[in-house]
Amino acid sequence: MSELPACKRILSLAAECTKDETIEIAVADTGKGLSPDIADRVFEAFFTTKEEGLGIGLAISRTIVEAHGGRLWTVPNRPQGAVFCFALPLLNGEAEDELAAYRVSRG
Repeated sequence: MSELPACKRILSLAAECTKDETIEIAVADTGKGLSPDIADRVFEAFFTTKEEGLGIGLAISRTIVEAHGGRLWTVPNRPQGAVFCFALPLLNGEAEDELAAYRVSRG
């Protein structure tokens, strides 16, 4: 979105609990968007469309989301911009017990 004037930059978030016990988060912007050929590649490690950047942010994000049993994807935002979505399973009691073993006290 850096190509837009500050007053035209809009970032919106939406969250929804689905019937299959997941939460879906969508992050949409009003930037130039993603062409279909780029949308298929944005999660590849070291793929970037920017002059400055390593192209690892989305690859790392997808790895983290998938490590937690979720998924990360993109959809077009018409008439402009892009939408990145991710879904994560909601915690149940058993998962909560497993997670407690990894919590760190910040006293």
